[in-house]
Formats: sequence, C-alpha cells, structure tokens
Amino acid sequence: MDDLNNNMGISFGDLFGKEATIPSIDKDEPLWDKLIQQIIDGNVIPVIGADLLTDDNDNPHQAIVDFLANGFNVESKPSSFSELVYDPKYKNENKKDSIYYQVNRILGNAGFKPSLRLKRLLSIRQFPFVITTSFTPIVEQTMKEIWKDELRVMRFNNNPSENNDIKNGTDLRKPTIYYMFGKVGEGAHKYVLTDTDMLDYVSAWLSNDNKARPKNLCNELKEKYLLMLGNNYSNWLFRFIWFSMRKPDLGHGMIAHDKLDESLLHFLDRAETFTKRNTSDVIDQIITRLDKKLKENEETKFDSPKENMDVFISYSRSDGEIAEKLYETLTAQGKRVWYDRNNLTAGGNFMDEIRKAIRTAKYFVPIFSNNVTKEKGDSHVYRNEWDTAIEVAISMGRTYIIPLAEEGFDFYKSAIPEKMQQHNAISFSRTDFPYIDKDGKKEDVAMQIIHKMNED
Repeated sequence: MDDLNNNMGISFGDLFGKEATIPSIDKDEPLWDKLIQQIIDGNVIPVIGADLLTDDNDNPHQAIVDFLANGFNVESKPSSFSELVYDPKYKNENKKDSIYYQVNRILGNAGFKPSLRLKRLLSIRQFPFVITTSFTPIVEQTMKEIWKDELRVMRFNNNPSENNDIKNGTDLRKPTIYYMFGKVGEGAHKYVLTDTDMLDYVSAWLSNDNKARPKNLCNELKEKYLLMLGNNYSNWLFRFIWFSMRKPDLGHGMIAHDKLDESLLHFLDRAETFTKRNTSDVIDQIITRLDKKLKENEETKFDSPKENMDVFISYSRSDGEIAEKLYETLTAQGKRVWYDRNNLTAGGNFMDEIRKAIRTAKYFVPIFSNNVTKEKGDSHVYRNEWDTAIEVAISMGRTYIIPLAEEGFDFYKSAIPEKMQQHNAISFSRTDFPYIDKDGKKEDVAMQIIHKMNED
C-alpha cells in the first residue's frame, strides 16, 4: 500500500484527512430502493392479512372467535376457529359446519372500522391490484372509497367452476380486490376458517391442475414483488403460502409483521427476503420514500423513450403544456406514463427506440389539437408515432389507441390517417384542461382514459 501511495504521489491521509473514516451504509437502503422502484414500475402486489385490518388489539378474525366463544360459554379461550369448533363445549351444541353460518350472520350485521394504516397503504395509487388473505370485506370496503365504481371484486373459493382468474398481466393494472382464501357470505368451506380449510386451499394453489387454481394469476405473481403485510401465520404454514405464490424466486418480496416467528425469520433471511417487524413503520417509510422518489423523477428531464409503460403520449410540441398536464394527472392515478419533455429529432436510432416504446406500451394516447391541423403539411415525429401505433392496434385485438381531440378538431382537414379516425376520441377544451365536461359535470380527463382502459 505504501508503494502504491508513493507511486501516486499522494497519501490517503493527504486526500481524506487524518481523521477520515469510511461512512457506514445501512444494509437496508438498497432493499428500500429496490422496493420503491418496483412500486413505481407497477410490479408490487400488496398481500394484506387480518392483523393489518383494524386498529384494535385483536384482528377481526380473533374478535369473532372471542364473540362466539363467549356466546357459547367456551372457557378454553380459543385462539382460532379450529380451536373453537373442536372445543367440547361448542361441539355439544353445534354441528361443525354451523360456524360458517354464524360468521356470515355476524359480518352481515356488523362491520369493522378499517385501520388508519390500511387506509394510508391503499391510498397509494400505484397499488390498483390488492390480494387479501382475510375473508372479511374490510379491504374491499376501503378500496371502494378510493376507486369507487372502478373496483373489481374477484375471489378464489376452492371450487374450480367458480374461481376467478385474471386474463393476462394487463389485468393487474385494473383496480381489483382478490380474495385469496375466499370471501365471507358463501357456504361451508367456501372460505378459510379452519386448519382443514387452509390445507385444502394451499394444496389447490400449489396444484399443477390448472382447473383447481387461478393459473394466470399464479403465473403473474411469480414475476411480481409481493408486499405481505399483517399475515400472522404459523411458521410452516407461512412457508407453504409464500412458496405457493412466490416459486421459484422465493426472495422477491417483503414481509412485515409485528410478531414474526424467529424460525420463520431465519428462513426468510436465508431466502434473501426483505423482512421488517414494525408494519406501521413500513407503511410510513413506503409513503415517504415513494413521494420523494416521484418528486425526484418529476424534476428529471429525459429523452430516452421508456419501454413497457402503461401509456405512451404522442403530441405536437406546440401542445407541450397539455401533454405535461395529462402526464401529471395520469401518474397521480398510479399509471406509468412516458412522454418526452425535450424537443426530439427524428434520428434513425431514436425512432427505433420510439417504436419499441410504442409497441411495448399498454395504451397509446395521441393528442389531436388545432395545432396538428396547422402542422399537417410539416414533417413531425408524432405522425411516425401514429403509423407505428396503427400497426400495433391491428395486432392487439382490443382497445389500444385512446385519442384526445380538442373541441372543434376536424379529423379530415388535419390529415389524420383513416384507421386513426376509427377510434372514438375523448373531447377536451384547452381552457378547462385537464378537466372535461361529462354529462354536465367536470371530470378529470385521466379518469376518462382509465375508464376506457378498464373496459377491456
């Protein structure tokens, strides 16, 4: 080392100072960075358990067990529905399957107030698709407050003829609550209450029988980052559930629970899974870090087209203000959007990148304005973008092009390709943008675009 210093003509002490020390690095920082970037990229699926649902000391499942145990004078203080139904005091008065009727009746007449933690988590618009391992409707009710009529309800109830499955990866961008272990309100064994139910359900999720499990969802989950919060299962049961959703990549996700079993924690650490014990702190960290990252991204100017985005905005440079407002409103709704913010040339390499970005985007949104009419005789990149989008639309077999057209815009005088004219356009006024008049009400144009996206 001394020889190296002499050859360089400078010592490390001279360079850094006599008291210089190497700063310590928080080993979790890269893991947080990965999680936040995955959220921004739309790759994170929250999996919410019962312990996150309410602010009470006990989760709603345990609250129902306690209520029934008290009603039937059960003295053993059962900690689960299985312990309750096999308690001699309960068994003497009830058939085992009556527990489903009783739980249906309880939740049909009384509701639970969702926790503040749950509300804050689900308010993150980058989480449109959420899985719950609870049979209660608490997550669904909370999501309805956020997504309104956009919310889709799906469930797995271990009956191949009734199980819901997604169509493809695009489906994960639609606001959805998915009941992984069934939903209250159905018959015996149609949702998980007992240990036997859980074994049946996990077995179905692990099965190679595509009729017994939601094949498309299972395949998509393998590629996603799972954010498991409030799932307090026993050590080996948790391993089976995690493996059924995560294989073959066991480590791609985060698990947070206030009472993680030590043996389970060691297993997850060996699998390189990001684990935390304080669920509330995790949610605070996600919200704070995500907000900071999004603001940093907003301040970054970029030329390079991004691939695999939700929306590609095509526009005239004269409509830069409109494009930027549209970008802001769509990203506020959790959509991944690309549009260039600098003046771009039609260079060969760049156009190849543009075409790749358009072909991998889920939707193409061209802005047709009176400026486009004025520029009809000029050569502009956006007209090349239209040609590529038309090619993609023909092969898609679904809605792909969602045009925005300024009030009074004339498709014919503006030299718009015929195949582009065939798509119903959303009309907008430049003075009110990003709002449009919908049935006498002002509505965000981004929501109109999302409505069309969700129609497929």
